[in-house]
Amino acid sequence: MATYKATSWGRTRTPKNILSGHRAGINVSGDGLAVNNTTSAVYKTENQRYLIVEVTAIAGGNVVINGKMTAGSGTARVLSPQPTISAVGVHIIDINGIDEVSFTTTANVTLFAACSTF
Repeated sequence: MATYKATSWGRTRTPKNILSGHRAGINVSGDGLAVNNTTSAVYKTENQRYLIVEVTAIAGGNVVINGKMTAGSGTARVLSPQPTISAVGVHIIDINGIDEVSFTTTANVTLFAACSTF
C-alpha cells in the first residue's frame, strides 16, 4: 500500500519558507532574496493567511508587496491597503485570499519570506 504524502502545506502553525524548498532563504546556504530596484519573481503562498517578511538589509527605499489571486484577473497588483516596508525587521502582513506574491523595491533589499496560517 502506498504511503500518502500531502502535496500542499495545508494549515501551518509555524512559518514556512516560500522562496525555495529550503528551510530558510533561497539556497542551502540560507541566503536571503536580493531584490535590487526591481520586481522579484512570483512566489506561491498556497492561500495561507499571513505573509511574514524579514528584511535584513535595505539601502534607503522601500519594499511594496504585490498580490495575485488565481480566481481573479491573474494580474499581480499592489495589495490594498498597500503594505510598504521601509525598515529592517520582521513584518507580518495579512494576505487572506492571495495565492501568489512578489516584491517590488526602490532600493537594494535582502529579505526572507514565509507564510503561516496562524
